[in-house]
Amino acid sequence: MNQPLVSIIIPSYNRAHLIGETLDCVLSQTYANWECIIVDDGSTDETQLLLDHYCKKDDRFFYQIKTIEQKKGASISRNLGLKLSKGEFVQFLDSDDILAPNKIEVQLDLLKKESKYTISTCMWGKFNVFGESLNLIKNSADYKNFDTIKEYFDIIGLHGGFFPPLNFLMPKELINYSGYWNESLTVNDDGEFFFRILSNAEKILFCDKTYVLYRNNSNDNLSVLNAESKALSLVNSWKIIETLYVTKYNEVNSNYINKKKGCVYNELKREYPQLIASNRNFFEQQIKEDTLLKKINKLKKRIKNRLKNVFKF
Repeated sequence: MNQPLVSIIIPSYNRAHLIGETLDCVLSQTYANWECIIVDDGSTDETQLLLDHYCKKDDRFFYQIKTIEQKKGASISRNLGLKLSKGEFVQFLDSDDILAPNKIEVQLDLLKKESKYTISTCMWGKFNVFGESLNLIKNSADYKNFDTIKEYFDIIGLHGGFFPPLNFLMPKELINYSGYWNESLTVNDDGEFFFRILSNAEKILFCDKTYVLYRNNSNDNLSVLNAESKALSLVNSWKIIETLYVTKYNEVNSNYINKKKGCVYNELKREYPQLIASNRNFFEQQIKEDTLLKKINKLKKRIKNRLKNVFKF
């Protein structure tokens, strides 16, 4: 039987208190032909001691500590993991997230019958403490097969949504064609990377027989823009995505791009209005919609005050 090698790539930094649960979920996979590459950004906690234990326990684990000369960052670690990987398929996994035991097996069963440009998604949910009652997202609009990727972007443009990185299983050949992670981005590097993967894929196969769990952790949430440099990275990532989208589909002001840019605009306008001001052309549509909404709200308030004066309520 065809049993291709699957490379599981995990970037990590100071996660000794959490990564054990993640590595245990890898060990529990019903599919056995995997390698797990953990790239450490120079942890100062007990990560190395813990990883030495797992590597001795199972030689499918490979632990790589980055040198002092190598740049820090999760995207850089993932790229190093890709260079070290030998698998035909790739599973990205953060060092605090969880895969269902059958995740790789059932998704791989779908992909083995397809071209090297087909990817698989599955159900997902969020959690705070592993082992708590399972709470998966239900009936999401993107929980379906997509025979064309444009159909996927159109669905997201109408209904919103996204898949976390660990949701996907994909052929390495598609990654080689699409390019590795953009190491210049510090926020939404995953969004930019997976846009390229998706836009170069032939189709998406949704698997309803498995799931992944994404851990809620505000300290590591990339949507928390606690520095202007991170906010600028978010803007730059969507400039790249928009350029690639328009080039591929020849569609300006698409629902997909405008919905996503609207989310970025709303995140920035309170804390970093200067970035909106310096990127007025990029946010032209969002500024127009925001101005119109303000005018409508002012008109509603004016009408309400007049009615109060007339009817004394």
